[in-house]
Amino acid sequence: MVAQTLRPGMDEAQLAELFVLGEQLGLKFELTDSGITWETYPGVEHQRLIYGIQTSLDSHKSASGQCGCHHVADVDIVFPDGTVKRPDISIWCEWPKELEGFVHEIPEAVIEVVSPGYEGKDLVQGPPIYLRNGVKDVIVLHRQAGEVHHWNSSGHKVLATATVFDLECGCRVTV
Repeated sequence: MVAQTLRPGMDEAQLAELFVLGEQLGLKFELTDSGITWETYPGVEHQRLIYGIQTSLDSHKSASGQCGCHHVADVDIVFPDGTVKRPDISIWCEWPKELEGFVHEIPEAVIEVVSPGYEGKDLVQGPPIYLRNGVKDVIVLHRQAGEVHHWNSSGHKVLATATVFDLECGCRVTV
């Protein structure tokens, strides 16, 4: 159970209460291999970039299958290995069944936008967690460096911004 990674005796409901308290304090919590990590809420430029990425999301016209390309910003996801991450953008083909609180369904893709001072969290720690839990595409925009990192079944690539990505699920996004 997720809670045992944090400390003995804390169940998911107690963890959810802790995360809500964090939100009230203006902090985003995540439960990772390193324990609980936190960051302050991002600024206007970060939010502007997330909005721009979300508005670019669409189904890839030549993709087989039907992915709805449903996307949500800043939702807590409980992964099978017990980590709890809060990607900047999560993408599912079908809306997750859980529309309140923690989501337990693995997104098809996640997109992170690096804020100054959080490079390690987004570029080093996050991608392996997402990939080992079944996320097919992990994209990280490192705006200060002017580059986009993309991890998927083909490996890791570093590209210039703005790049159009055809995700494995059939969605297309510009980052």
